[in-house]
Amino acid sequence: MNTKKLTAAALAAATGAALTAAVPEISGVTMTQASDRLVTITYTLADAPAVVTVDVQTNNASGGWASIGGEAVWNATGDVWKKIETGSRTITWRPDHSWPDHKIADGGARAVVTAWALDNTPDYMAVDISAAAQQNTQRYYPAADFVPGGVTNDEYKTSTLLMRKIMAKDVEWTMGSTGAETQRTAAREATHRVTLTNNYYIGVYEMTQSQWYEIAGYNNSNFTAERSMRPVEKVCYNEIRLYGNSNAAATADQIAASSWPNEPSSDSFLGKLKARTGIYFDLPSEAQWEFAARAGHGSGYWGDGTAVKNADTDTNLGGLGRYGNNGGGSATTATLAPSAGGTDIVGSHKPNDWGLYDMHGNVWEWCLDWYQENIATAKDASDELYGGRVNIDPSTPANYLSGASASGANRVIRGGFWGNAAGLCRPAFRHDITPTTRHTSSGFRVLCSAGLR
Repeated sequence: MNTKKLTAAALAAATGAALTAAVPEISGVTMTQASDRLVTITYTLADAPAVVTVDVQTNNASGGWASIGGEAVWNATGDVWKKIETGSRTITWRPDHSWPDHKIADGGARAVVTAWALDNTPDYMAVDISAAAQQNTQRYYPAADFVPGGVTNDEYKTSTLLMRKIMAKDVEWTMGSTGAETQRTAAREATHRVTLTNNYYIGVYEMTQSQWYEIAGYNNSNFTAERSMRPVEKVCYNEIRLYGNSNAAATADQIAASSWPNEPSSDSFLGKLKARTGIYFDLPSEAQWEFAARAGHGSGYWGDGTAVKNADTDTNLGGLGRYGNNGGGSATTATLAPSAGGTDIVGSHKPNDWGLYDMHGNVWEWCLDWYQENIATAKDASDELYGGRVNIDPSTPANYLSGASASGANRVIRGGFWGNAAGLCRPAFRHDITPTTRHTSSGFRVLCSAGLR
C-alpha cells in the first residue's frame, strides 16, 4: 500500500440471522496509507447509532475479494469495535504491527466497514472489569479471529470478561434427556419443548478467581496453587446475587428485594459488577444454560457433538472438561496444582461447538432458578418457565423467569464438577443445593442480554 487512495467498499451485513431492525447505513468509505504505513479509514454513519466493525479485503488472483483475517486487523482503533454515534468517523490501523511484510498493488485492497443495529450486536463482547474500567465501554467483535489476542488470551481469564452471543430467539428445542443417557433421573430430566424468546451473551469461561477478586475484593476459593485463572469456587448463590461476603441464610426481605425479577443487590457480586461496567449481568436460567451447553446437539451428545458413552469414565468428555476420571480426583487439598487434581485452569480443554469452555465439569455452575424436581410437570404447561415460552431477557423484569418452588429451599446448579463421574457432567443433568452452600465444587458464569438499549 502507498499514499494513493485505495479502492474501498462499505458493506452492511448480519451474521446469518435476520435483523429485527434496519441496519444503519454506512457510506463514503475511504482507505489511505501514509508514509509511516499508518492506514486511515474514514466513513459516514447515517440513520442511527450502531456498533461498527471493520475488515480489510484483498483482491485475489481470480478477481474475488477475500478477508485478510481478523487477527490482522484487531489492532484497529478509533471509531470501531464499539457503539458509534452518527456522523463522519475515522478508524486507524497499523498493518505493520499485525500484518507485517505484506505488500499489495494499488487498488488491491478495500476496507469493509459494517454497521450492526443495536438489537443485533456482534458475536463476541469483551468487557473490562479491572479497577480502571469505565462504564459502558465494552467492545464487540464479529468472529473469534477478530478478538484481540485470540479468545484464549489470558486477559479474558483475569481482567476482562469475554462473552459469546447465543442465537436463541424463537428456537424451539427439546430440554431434558432420553432414557438412553447414563445416570439419568427420569423426572429430573423429563423431555419437554422449550422456545427461548431472546438472544443472549454468556461467558466464554467460568468466572475465575482473578475476575471474582477484581469485583468482590475477596477470594474464599479453596484451590490456591496457580489460582489466578482457575475458576472461583466456594461461592454461594446468596453472595453472588443477594448480598456480599457471607454464606448466611437470606432474610425474607433480602430474598424479596433481590430475587428475580428484581435486580441483584448492590452489595452482591453481580451488583458490584454492574456498578463497574454499567451492564446488567445475571446468572443464566437453567434453560439458557442447557441450550448453551448443548451447542445445537440433542440428547445423548456432549457439546461438541460426540456421543455420551459411559456413566463413569467417558473419553469423549475427557476432551471437553476436568472431571473425576481425567485428572480431577477427589482430594480438596488447597495446595494441589491444576495438574495434580481439583479444578483446572479455565480453557484448558477444547470448547463446545459454540465456543464455550468448561460447560462440562471443572465446577458446578449456579443458575438463576429455584429447583423443581420434575421440570416438565411441576408447573402448568403454559407457565413461562416450564413447558411454555421462556423469556430470557433479564433487562425486562415484567417477563417473570424464575419462580419459587413450593419450599423455595434450593437453587439449581448445572454441569458437574472436577470430582464427578462422567454421567453427572451431561448437559441435561440437574442438581440442586441450598443457596448458602459454599463448596469447592461450585462456581458460575455470567449472562447478559444481547443488544444495546
